[in-house]
Amino acid sequence: MCAGANMGHPSCFIRLFIQGLFFSSTLLLTPLSLRAEPSAQAALSSALRATPAAGVVVDMTSGRQVAAVGATTRASTPGSILKPLFLSAALEQREVLPQTTVFCRRSLHITEGAREWDLACTHPQSDVAFTAKEALAYSCNRYFASLADRIPPAQVAVILQHYGLTSGSLPTREQKELLVLGVAGVAVSPMQMAGAYRKLALELKDARAPDAVRDGLRDSVDYGMAHNAAVAGRTILGKTGTASDPGTSWSHGWFAGIGYLGHQEVVLVIYLPRGNGADAAHLAQHFFLAAARTP
Repeated sequence: MCAGANMGHPSCFIRLFIQGLFFSSTLLLTPLSLRAEPSAQAALSSALRATPAAGVVVDMTSGRQVAAVGATTRASTPGSILKPLFLSAALEQREVLPQTTVFCRRSLHITEGAREWDLACTHPQSDVAFTAKEALAYSCNRYFASLADRIPPAQVAVILQHYGLTSGSLPTREQKELLVLGVAGVAVSPMQMAGAYRKLALELKDARAPDAVRDGLRDSVDYGMAHNAAVAGRTILGKTGTASDPGTSWSHGWFAGIGYLGHQEVVLVIYLPRGNGADAAHLAQHFFLAAARTP
């Protein structure tokens, strides 16, 4: 050993010199390696920088939270990000078939109590008969109001509970329609929706799962209402939502979806306190662009 009286021996100087080179090289190489592999937290923080948005990223395999920004446990009205959950359950129970069509003229008014809801569709097509996949891609409110009419009230609560969500009672048809559309009767947090979408995504990996939901979420990003989240060369499944909380005069926006951080499949949920789903999807695109740079 090079210690005590042996320190002066020439072989000790050589050995210590080599060790010094090794440790110096390690110190130089390690920071470069870390900078070349941005983490989920770095990607999310970069995407949401200088915005009031909250976001959460969950690892698909383990369910572990790998990134969070902002108030991820604050609950708000979810809007259309609930639609894939109800469509998946309705298809599984054969309350609707993938090829079942609903004709949409884009107008939709629902009156509940003293309030009338103007829920006109914002998709570009008019006078179109949508299948399940197309209705999800274009977030057709008329289709999902019709879907709500096919689901028994008790099953609505069961579906929400299956995905870790809760709601109040639904004594009227109109209240059930408003809840399935995500505009009244339910509030969710980004953390809750990340768990719900992870469960949905795991279910969609089953070969027996309906293709309409998986394909509709992919098409939503590729060319539908969530297109602002698209990244060239990347497969992203996602859904946007726009809603208002009770007592507020402004809208907030959501994006919930599935993509990749390097080779790691993740669920991303973004909540934007003031804005709309298209704005939230644009923030999601920033995240997936950063994620695309991860090996």
